[in-house]
Amino acid sequence: MYQTYLILLVSVLSTVAAQLCLKKGVLALGSMNLSINSFLGLIPRIFQNIWLLGGLFLYGISFILWLFVISKIKLNTAYPIATSLNFSLVVIFSWLFLKEQMLPVQILGIAVIVFGIFLLLKP
Repeated sequence: MYQTYLILLVSVLSTVAAQLCLKKGVLALGSMNLSINSFLGLIPRIFQNIWLLGGLFLYGISFILWLFVISKIKLNTAYPIATSLNFSLVVIFSWLFLKEQMLPVQILGIAVIVFGIFLLLKP
């Protein structure tokens, strides 16, 4: 069972890394507009951006690992753990690597989430 939770953690970390890569890739692309012309012009640029491709690859890894996890753990346990860890780690790593602001209320929220994760893991 510990192996499954370790795989869950790797799935979460690959999802978080994917989010960071996507953000770096979007920053490199610049401002985007939601229109047909802009969308069609964006497609080739996506496949030329190593950050976006890396994010896509990491999401693929996370997807495969997630399938394994939910085959072994109840969804009503695995999903809340994964989403709460994803949320918390994206906030922390965005602050560390992207220099985004992290407010004290976010730190408090992360602490509450971590406490909730421990409650979920109790039998």
